[in-house]
Amino acid sequence: MYLTTEQQDILAGKYGEVKKLAMETLVKIGEINGAKRFIPVKGVHLVLHAYKSAFDAGVETAEKIAEMGGRFCVPTTIDPYGMDAENWKAARTPEHYAQQQQRLERAVNKMGVIPNWTCTPYFGFTSPRIGEHLAWSESSAVAYANTALGARTNRQTAIVDIFCGILGIAPEIGLHLDENRKGQVLVQLKVDRPLKNWEYPALGYLLGQKLGARIGVVEGMVGSPTNDDLKAFCSSAAAAGSVALMHIVGVTPEATTKETAFGGNIPEETITVTENDIVEMRKGMCSNTTDKVDFVALGCPHYSISEIIKVHELLNGRHVHPDTAFWIYANSYALRLSEKMGIRQELEELGVVIRAETCMIISPVNPEWGFQTMMTDSGKCSYYGPAECGKEMIFASVEECVESAVSGKMEIF
Repeated sequence: MYLTTEQQDILAGKYGEVKKLAMETLVKIGEINGAKRFIPVKGVHLVLHAYKSAFDAGVETAEKIAEMGGRFCVPTTIDPYGMDAENWKAARTPEHYAQQQQRLERAVNKMGVIPNWTCTPYFGFTSPRIGEHLAWSESSAVAYANTALGARTNRQTAIVDIFCGILGIAPEIGLHLDENRKGQVLVQLKVDRPLKNWEYPALGYLLGQKLGARIGVVEGMVGSPTNDDLKAFCSSAAAAGSVALMHIVGVTPEATTKETAFGGNIPEETITVTENDIVEMRKGMCSNTTDKVDFVALGCPHYSISEIIKVHELLNGRHVHPDTAFWIYANSYALRLSEKMGIRQELEELGVVIRAETCMIISPVNPEWGFQTMMTDSGKCSYYGPAECGKEMIFASVEECVESAVSGKMEIF
């Protein structure tokens, strides 16, 4: 790899041990992947965020890097907190888990992280633009940045993302390069109307399974998907597959036309998706053995203020069933807005619990709650829920989730 004079000095240890360690690691990654040089990044997003996934080793590593003097030199945000940041005791989080989570928090704070604790840093915290280079790790955020915004980032990993933040650079590999952003598979969507809210995550899930890590070019999407639609679509595709970029013709900045999206490539495969395919995918995203719904969980990725408002409108003053828990997960940006609008207070009076800056996947849902079946509008949660939460899953629209929370049983329409 070509290194600038400053980068060579960092590698030689002239800027301290922690920067040397960071440079050694990034050089090895670059060389393994055939990088010719480093590029500056505008921002970093970390996934060393929750004790549930970091374990003791991750906590101790973060503390060591902070003690060595590791400090971020570019705006660096972080994935959701490993427990309810406001009410971890009420959420029945084990004491030891909470203590370790707080140790991790202190370590990343010492490094200078922006403590937004969210998987949706593009809502309210950062505004990446087309062509900007990032070093993000959260898979759903990576897919959103590349697909919806036209920014450029690979799927980084824990610790490596910290080193990118300390140095403000990343190896110029993968999706940072024009030639690696060209479409590979043509997806012909045969639905002659705008998709419903639940169809976006179901379609993303379906394409994630079919594409793996390949770049799909979706043509035929009717109407203009909202930011929340794209968030749901991208997160499902990233979870069910390894999708980091999908070109949606007329939506993705780099896909004004199908031809532009392929960049001269000939599609290696054509996939046709019908309305029935999406319906069948929805059925496959469910694993429930009962119609009883004892846990409705929304906010994976984190709910936006628009989605919180939607739930408030759908409830329309009705109370949650006494045998059903209804939890919404959101970042501080959306929560503060909902409080200013009086919506959070009204939702909580109706029996909805707002979990701050965490999510159902990376915060421990204590077995003491007795939940068996989890209902969600999230494709990502449907994918990870059985293994990470040990729950049977029901995937549904937000309208169906709200009706089920009120009745206490599955309401599909």
